Amino acid sequence: MKAAVCALLLLLALSQAKALKCHSCFSKGGELCESTSIQTCSGSDDACGAVILPKASFRQCINMTVCEGYAQTPGALAHCCSTDLCN
Repeated sequence: MKAAVCALLLLLALSQAKALKCHSCFSKGGELCESTSIQTCSGSDDACGAVILPKASFRQCINMTVCEGYAQTPGALAHCCSTDLCN
């Protein structure tokens, strides 16, 4: 039992150490937001994204498929990447 608890704690520590980190911000307007915090990604968010839409922009953890969808959207610019703070 003790070994199982230790193994679980080690697994949790390793999963947190490998979690992707992305810049995070939101801005109204067509310019990419500059003032960012750092967000640790979780769940299905497996990429960092920087997206500029006609009336808003954001940087955040995002699902790669969703980010690539923004890149295909007319009038939107999107940068999708999968290394720490790449957005």
